[in-house]
Amino acid sequence: MRWKSSNKWHTVLLIAAIVSMAGNAMVLPAFAAGMKEPGKAENVVPDGYDEKQWELIRDNVLEYDELGDRIKLFNPNMISANEMYWSAMDDVKDEYMAAYHDAEDFKDDADDVRDEGGLATMDGQILYATLRAYEKAMKSAGDKISRAYNDNTKSDASSYEPVRKGAKQLTNGAQQAMIGYNMASAQKKTLQTMTEMYEKLYSATVSMQGMGMATDAEVVEAKKNLLAAESSLASLDNTVENLGSTLKLLTGWTGEEMPQIQTVPSVDLSKIDELNLQEDTALAIRNNYTLIDERHRKTDRSTTRVKSKFRNEEQMEQNLSIQMEQLYQDILEKKKNYEAARTAYDQAVVVKNAAEVQMQNGSISQIEYLGQMLSYYQADGDKTNADLSLRQAMELYYWATEGILDF
Repeated sequence: MRWKSSNKWHTVLLIAAIVSMAGNAMVLPAFAAGMKEPGKAENVVPDGYDEKQWELIRDNVLEYDELGDRIKLFNPNMISANEMYWSAMDDVKDEYMAAYHDAEDFKDDADDVRDEGGLATMDGQILYATLRAYEKAMKSAGDKISRAYNDNTKSDASSYEPVRKGAKQLTNGAQQAMIGYNMASAQKKTLQTMTEMYEKLYSATVSMQGMGMATDAEVVEAKKNLLAAESSLASLDNTVENLGSTLKLLTGWTGEEMPQIQTVPSVDLSKIDELNLQEDTALAIRNNYTLIDERHRKTDRSTTRVKSKFRNEEQMEQNLSIQMEQLYQDILEKKKNYEAARTAYDQAVVVKNAAEVQMQNGSISQIEYLGQMLSYYQADGDKTNADLSLRQAMELYYWATEGILDF
């Protein structure tokens, strides 16, 4: 008969602890304590992607619609979180395999007792019964751990929700960074043009002063406008650089090379008409992570504590409903602003085209022409900013329905 090592009894205790743990959803942190470089096996096409998608995701051009994929595949914190989760799952798998192996060992030992005539004595019968009991216990433990493993490796496993939440939060952050980058870049483009215009206006004003056609005050004012434009442009340079670096970090780009950050697509206005505030609010209440935590928060079973917990949940739902209403109204307001900015831009285009014709035939002065051009570039910048503000409002509303809304 083969004797068991002391590790067998350690395994029994360990399995019991894991079975106890398996009764609850395993909650892992959404982020690792430290950041690490993305995986290097970039030539292996991940599950769920084809070769063309994988090539586009890995090129040096960052599209708005790629942010979620870049976060999932390359963000250092997401990589760490996934590695932690699946490492834990591997450990659980090792434990249920070990439990089944131990059950088989106990079975073999019990069979040895029986086959060697051990059942002829009372001690042998007790040993046989004990080994069969251990076999049954270890198989039962293996079954429970196996079920826990299968439950926690499903695509919709609740234990993976902290990692999913982390991906949502990071994607939301990347979207806001890219919107901000585009806003700042658009403003920078407008300011660059305006600075050039103010330089010409200043030079023209100085020339007119020399001919007695402009006052000292007008020269000072022209210089003041030029300096203000140059200062704003320098500030925007820093903003664009910082937002670009943030976006690069979030999407997992390494090295010094900056990806080509593309423009954020305009909102499909028809999507706004499809919003259903009542249904979306119900969805936001069901998915909100703060509310979910409150629902799962344990409390004693006293009537007072239970009623207090229910009142707190009800108040949180009401606050969330109010915020959803505010987000919805903000979308409508931003839509109006965008439509007004677009109308103003269309009018500015007409004036700009007319000013160019007038400048060619000499019917307006250079300063008058530059003034019209400044108005056009300002209208262009306002339209872009209103478009991006509407996109931002839509994304905040969308993520609220996904559970990402603090209150």
